[in-house]
Amino acid sequence: MKSTSTRVERWVRRAWGLPAGSGFYAEHPCKPRARRVPGYFTKDNDGTTRLHETSTWEEAHDEAARHRPPPPRARAGFGPLEDERRERYDFQVHSKEQQLRVTSGGGLDEGSDDAARSVSLGEDIWHLLTVEMSLSRLLALEIFAEFLHIFLASLALVFVAACEGETIDGDVMTRKMLLSLTTVRIASDSIFGWQERTPSSHAEVCVLALLGWSHWLLLSVAGAVIVARALKPLQQVAFAPDCAWSADDVSFRLVLIRRSVILYDLQVRIQAFAGGRIFDLPLSNGSTGYARWTGVFPLTFKHSLDERSPLFGKSPDFITNIAVTVTAIDSDGKPVYANAEYYNPRSWIARRPEFLGGFDDGVTYPRILRGKWGDQFRMFSSPGDQGGGEEEGAASKTAKTEQKITGPPLFFLNMDNFHVINQEEPEDESPA
Repeated sequence: MKSTSTRVERWVRRAWGLPAGSGFYAEHPCKPRARRVPGYFTKDNDGTTRLHETSTWEEAHDEAARHRPPPPRARAGFGPLEDERRERYDFQVHSKEQQLRVTSGGGLDEGSDDAARSVSLGEDIWHLLTVEMSLSRLLALEIFAEFLHIFLASLALVFVAACEGETIDGDVMTRKMLLSLTTVRIASDSIFGWQERTPSSHAEVCVLALLGWSHWLLLSVAGAVIVARALKPLQQVAFAPDCAWSADDVSFRLVLIRRSVILYDLQVRIQAFAGGRIFDLPLSNGSTGYARWTGVFPLTFKHSLDERSPLFGKSPDFITNIAVTVTAIDSDGKPVYANAEYYNPRSWIARRPEFLGGFDDGVTYPRILRGKWGDQFRMFSSPGDQGGGEEEGAASKTAKTEQKITGPPLFFLNMDNFHVINQEEPEDESPA
C-alpha cells in the first residue's frame, strides 16, 4: 500500500510528536528506536497472531493476499456485504468529532503508515494544542514562536538591505532588529534615544507589511488556542485513590475540589469488568444520580451486593477492574466530567510488570480494597469547640451549650487520610 503522507508531512508530524512511523514492530516498543519492518500476519491454530517479516511492502501485500481467504462476492446492485474487509479507515462514516481511542493500558499505532490513523494533520496539531499539551508548554511555545518570528523578520530585513547594496555590520543588524520589534509593537516609537531613520525602500516596505500580517495571524491563532483552552471544562471533583469492597456493598468516594462550586443533576455510572464481560452496577438507592451536591460532606455512593446485583455471591477476585464515570453541571452552567478506574490487586492485570511499570515512581495504582470506609471528617459546632467526635463526654457537651454560637458548624475533611480503610477480614491477607 502506498504511503498516504508526504515526507514533509511526516517530518512535521515527528516535530510535533505525532505518530509518523511505518511498519510493524519486530522488537518490543520499550526499546529505543525499536525496529519496524514490512510484513503480514497469520493466525496459528491456537489463535495467536504471528508476524512474518518481508523485505518490501509489495512482497508483504502479495503474501497477505495469498493467505487471505477470498472475499464473498457482492450481489449485483447491493454493494459490499457486511463481512467484507475494509481496506482503509473510513472516518467519514461517523462525525469528525469522534476520536479514535487506543486500548486501555497503552496501545500503539503500527502498520504500513501510522499517519493513516488521522483525519488530517491540521486537526491532529489543533487537538495537541487545545487538549493534550500542558499549559506551561503551550505558553513556552507561544513565546518561542513570537521571538522566532521577530528574529526571522530581522534576518529578512538584513537580507533586503544587503541586496540593496548596504554594508552589513553590527549597526545595521541592530537597527533591523529594532525595526522588527517596533513593527510587532513589542517596542514603540517612543523609546528613549529613538532617532529619525532613512525611509524604507519598496522591498523593505513589502517585508514589513508581510511581517505585520503574519504577526497578526500568529496572535489570532494563539488567541483562538487560549480561548479553546479557557472553554475546556475544569476538574471540579476528585475520586478517592481506592474503592472498598465489603461483604455488603462496593463503596466509592468523591469530593468537590472547590468549596464555592455546587453540582446539579449529577449522574453516576459504574461498570465492572471480568473476563471480557461487562456488568452494570446500579446505585444502592435505586437512582441514577443526585439532584444537587454542595460538597459539605464527601459523596459516598455504593452498589449493594444483594440478590439484584450481578456480582451477588462472587468474590472480589472475580473482578478485574471497575470503572466509574460522573457527569454534572456546575453552578456556572459548565459541564463537569470525571472518571476513575480501580484495579483488583490480585488480578492478572495488576500483577503484570508492564502494568506496574507505569507506577514505578512511587505512586500506587487505584485499587479495589477489601473493607469499609472509615470516617474521615470531624465537626466544629462552635468557635470554642475542639472538634470532637461521637465519644465526647457529657462535660464537653455541656460546655458547648453554654457558649455563644457565632458561626455555622464546620466540617473538616482530612485529605491525607482519604484512603483509610477499616479492615473486615484480618485473617485474610489483604493488599490494604
